[in-house]
Amino acid sequence: MSKLSTVDQTATQIVECGESMTRNIWLAGLGMYSRSVEEAQSINHKTNRMFDELVERGKEVEQAAKDKIDLTRDKTADHLEDQLNDVMYRVSGIDRTKLDRLDDKIEKLTTIVEAMLEQQAKK
Repeated sequence: MSKLSTVDQTATQIVECGESMTRNIWLAGLGMYSRSVEEAQSINHKTNRMFDELVERGKEVEQAAKDKIDLTRDKTADHLEDQLNDVMYRVSGIDRTKLDRLDDKIEKLTTIVEAMLEQQAKK
């Protein structure tokens, strides 16, 4: 019986060891799952933060580009206007800025004359 008892004890130890090993494997799997979830959440948080930073940076770059485009457009328009004034002066002998001032004066005089005509019509 002692041999049978020894075999029985050995079998019991093997089963207990197997159960312990199975439980440890199960717990290790749960631990790995928990760690994976935490890392995924951390990566997701970092990704969202990085995306937000990139959006802000993009806004800054976009504004800088718009400002530069506006400045270039304004300089180009001024340059073209200067060239047009130069050509107009060469062809007609009339300075465009003087012509613009003359136009403003004519508009003011027209307004004054219309007001005087209205006053005269009321009398």
